[in-house]
Amino acid sequence: MFYIIFSILFLKPSIKKEDIPGNIGRFITGFIFSFVFFYLFNKDRSISYILSILWIPAIFQSASYEIISEKNKIKTKAYINWSLALVIIISIGYNFFPYISFGSKNLAKMVPVQNSTELVSKIDSEHIIVISPETAYYEMQKMIGTLDNPSKYKIGQLGVTMTNGEASYVAPIEVDGFFRALSTKEIPGVIYVSAEKAEQARVINSPTGISDSFVFSNDLLRNLRKYKKDKVLFEANAELDDDGNAYYIGSYGHYKYGRKVPEIDGVLIYSFKDGQVKDYSIDKVPDWVDEIYPSDVSEKYNKYFGTLMTGLANKLFSKNGVHIPTRWSSDTNVEGLSVNSNEVIGVIDGQGDLKWFTDHTNTSDSSTTMTGYTLMDMKTGKLIYYKTPGYINGKGAMNAVDKTLGADKANWTPVQPLFYNIFGTEAWVVPVVNKTDGALIKIAIVAAKNSYVVLEDSKEAAIESFKNAIAYGEIADSSDKNANSTKAEEKIITGIVSRINGVSENGNTIFYVKLENVDTLFMVNKSAGSDIVITKEKDEVELSYLDIVDNDIVSTTSFKNKTIK
Repeated sequence: MFYIIFSILFLKPSIKKEDIPGNIGRFITGFIFSFVFFYLFNKDRSISYILSILWIPAIFQSASYEIISEKNKIKTKAYINWSLALVIIISIGYNFFPYISFGSKNLAKMVPVQNSTELVSKIDSEHIIVISPETAYYEMQKMIGTLDNPSKYKIGQLGVTMTNGEASYVAPIEVDGFFRALSTKEIPGVIYVSAEKAEQARVINSPTGISDSFVFSNDLLRNLRKYKKDKVLFEANAELDDDGNAYYIGSYGHYKYGRKVPEIDGVLIYSFKDGQVKDYSIDKVPDWVDEIYPSDVSEKYNKYFGTLMTGLANKLFSKNGVHIPTRWSSDTNVEGLSVNSNEVIGVIDGQGDLKWFTDHTNTSDSSTTMTGYTLMDMKTGKLIYYKTPGYINGKGAMNAVDKTLGADKANWTPVQPLFYNIFGTEAWVVPVVNKTDGALIKIAIVAAKNSYVVLEDSKEAAIESFKNAIAYGEIADSSDKNANSTKAEEKIITGIVSRINGVSENGNTIFYVKLENVDTLFMVNKSAGSDIVITKEKDEVELSYLDIVDNDIVSTTSFKNKTIK
């Protein structure tokens, strides 16, 4: 129906016999436009969308309309031109309504955001993501060779999901190329790999005839469009349920304020196993579904909230309180890699829920300072903005790592910085990968307060080095808080010194203290308490330390010799 409605808008309003041939051509022109919008672009069949593109037939009419009648020719032509101009203004105005109506701040108010002044990172450092999309793609690509006819396939768009209690990357195995899509009936299934540790990717064999790389009626979004013709379709991504079964999750919804603020109404779930599509309203989506609010919605929410809280004029001119997602990008050149966003990243928070993360900075392209960061719940769309002034942003963390690489940066590059609380200190975890294939090379941890960098071969070694840096006093930024930190509860202990020894490490003197009847060995830096330099065996001491799970040698945060009066 919408094909016909839109095509009619191109017709000349005349039933005269001599105008019929011209109207046939006009109808064909309108139908071509309809085909492009509603089939090729797969747009929603709604009055809202018709109104947003009404300027196209109006411009066509204005450019091609001829006045046949000689009577009142000038007057009639002026009337028609003014009418068409009004239609163009209304259509374009509908698209930019919040801006031209001086209501752009309403775009920001539509975002379900809360502000927080907590400085401690809320990303769970028990689930530190060290595998970047580049590395995940590298591992997945190696598994393509295990398939029958591997030259037919490629890795589809990578998304983050929860699998077996940890964050994982999941991607459909797509057909590589238009002509291969015409001759292929099914894709083999999906492929996934851990986002938290280096391991081999795994293929889930679940052949299906619907794919993002297929064409015509077998195209994924076109197939989902049959179930929601009048709704806006957002990104569709592959996910796994609790039993490891593969699905496409396609969110749908509508726009507020013209075609600006997206709102989610529900999801369409396509099963790889049986090809069935189920429609769930947003309040009835199964618990195992992670990404109800996809990354493209999160991107818009972050931009509206950060830039338009006090209106468009402030965004363009005075910029009071304006902040934007940090513009950082890696120097990788991994051919074929496709991710669902270059602006927001999926992470796990302290409650084990998947959130979209991005840090915010001021509007300067060269800025390396955070104003804060956001976590947006993938299931509810609720967004929390944490203000963190004084910390370096993700781009600054990548710059610090890049300098540490030295000559190796010709082949290696930092990627995907994520913000964690590690042993009570805010820090960026930054993987370092090979520029050309994405293979993981190193793991860096960068102190957010002073840009101190540790660079190691593994996540475990990097965490250990960062812990030692805290003990050595090289990072004097402990937040004295433990929310979502790598397990390091601060405790106080009093005891009698049985052994003490000072060792020079990396230009610092570290004292190793053993207490009577205590198995743990304590590392004490002079910055923890100057009493350490005159402490001897049999002295009674009191110290605060980070109780790190499975560590026999722990860092101290304060030291006092109670024997010395």
